[in-house]
Amino acid sequence: MRKSSRQLQTCGLAMVLFITSCTSYLDPSKDPKRSLSDYISQSFSIKKLEDRAHLLAFLTGGVKAHLGGWSDDQFREAFIESKREFLKLSFKEIKDISPKEIQITYELSYLDEGKGHDGHKHQAKVTNKKLCQLVLENGKWLIGDVRNLKELIEFKNELSLP
Repeated sequence: MRKSSRQLQTCGLAMVLFITSCTSYLDPSKDPKRSLSDYISQSFSIKKLEDRAHLLAFLTGGVKAHLGGWSDDQFREAFIESKREFLKLSFKEIKDISPKEIQITYELSYLDEGKGHDGHKHQAKVTNKKLCQLVLENGKWLIGDVRNLKELIEFKNELSLP
């Protein structure tokens, strides 16, 4: 009887360790790709000025200060009034810089319906290739910097003369 009780304790401990490791693996704050993906998803679903706090929770350092320093009008124009529709996010390269810093190269594609120089609406597919630096702070991956590497804008139904 003692042997089976000890086996049950060992089995129970193994199950607890397994569940704990799975739970931490599924925790989005433990995965830098997930943190970046969640930030991008949030940025396309902004509905009101108060949503700025949701975005700021994903940022640190200079990018957090930069976005936090925007006026309400700047934020409204960039996130609420802009007519952007998410299309695709793909990760190109993930590079460990240190145990607390990682760089992710990614491509983001979306449809943008903005006004051209003529004042009319123009629909375009925008693809940005970006380099994002994430840092681990208090057990959570936060965006510390984002650099635009390349941008491709494909206008829909535009006639272009040489």
